[in-house]
Amino acid sequence: MKAMYAAFAVTAIITVGAYYGLNQAGFSAEQVFSGDAVRIGDANE
Repeated sequence: MKAMYAAFAVTAIITVGAYYGLNQAGFSAEQVFSGDAVRIGDANE
């Protein structure tokens, strides 16, 4: 049971770390899949 809880904790830590790490590195879905012809953001801009 300890091993399962440890695996859950490690999975959560890796997931959160990957989320923030990829966003900082510029690999967010918004930055990867947008181009010059795609407008992402407020409609007023």
